[in-house]
Amino acid sequence: MDSAELKEYFSKRVSLSSADLVAMAQLFAQLYGEFQTDIVHRVCCTDAIDRPYIWVDPLEGRSSHVILFFHGGGYTMGSSKDHMQLIASLVERSGKTFLAVDYRLFPAVTFPAPLDDAEASYRWLLEQGLPASRIGLAGISAGAALVTQLVHRCAKKSLGCPALAMVMSGLNDFRFDRPSMAFNSCLDLVSLNRLESIVEFYFPDQSSFESDDVLCINQNYNHYPKTLFQVGDQEILLSDAIEMHESLRSQGHDVHLNVVPQMIHCGQMFARDYPPGQSAIEQAAGFIKSALQ
Repeated sequence: MDSAELKEYFSKRVSLSSADLVAMAQLFAQLYGEFQTDIVHRVCCTDAIDRPYIWVDPLEGRSSHVILFFHGGGYTMGSSKDHMQLIASLVERSGKTFLAVDYRLFPAVTFPAPLDDAEASYRWLLEQGLPASRIGLAGISAGAALVTQLVHRCAKKSLGCPALAMVMSGLNDFRFDRPSMAFNSCLDLVSLNRLESIVEFYFPDQSSFESDDVLCINQNYNHYPKTLFQVGDQEILLSDAIEMHESLRSQGHDVHLNVVPQMIHCGQMFARDYPPGQSAIEQAAGFIKSALQ
């Protein structure tokens, strides 16, 4: 399946312009389920006690490093269960334990509640006795934005710099004024209209745009985790990833950019039948293994 075929398959099942968020969430969950393989049964999943988290361990047992994972869904939908194919693939290939976080969503909450939940999950791991040097962060799409925002929160609140960050198809700037918004608009799965609708409900107070938690792409950092920015060359968010990578690299941080050929937004979620997604997962898992030794 190539990008055009995936877009056609997707469009027949889900409308990103639907105002019925509950129905859209159900359709997405069903769609992601269609791309699941038996890899989800080759990891060990355990609910955390009294927390909306799922431990996902490799069959050989819990690793000494733990990676917090934040799912996508535009802050209106999505869950760790929906994303289990991706999570399990990364766990099996990297040999590292993931802790998948189900953060609160719109309409129950708006910004900064999901980021607060992400921070709470990081603090919870610290409270379990895991040092920051053994904690990684990973997310896709909206969850990838939480990764960069959480790194900033950790620096601002002196929580300790995590060992690793992985930003997959990440939304790094909510102003949507970078070049790939235009030149990839006809190629990608998501549209500028979809992103703008997310802003309308996620940031009801437009002054949130001035928050340094939101404009992570413009910040200077004394410390930053070893980071992989992974993005498809057909994504409208391509320029976001390139510019944040260049900004952090110019500050002397150990950051890496993986532009996946012929991949659209969140292609990793469809890896079973979509070769660019398969390639992306292999490269992401390789990054984790090399970074957390």
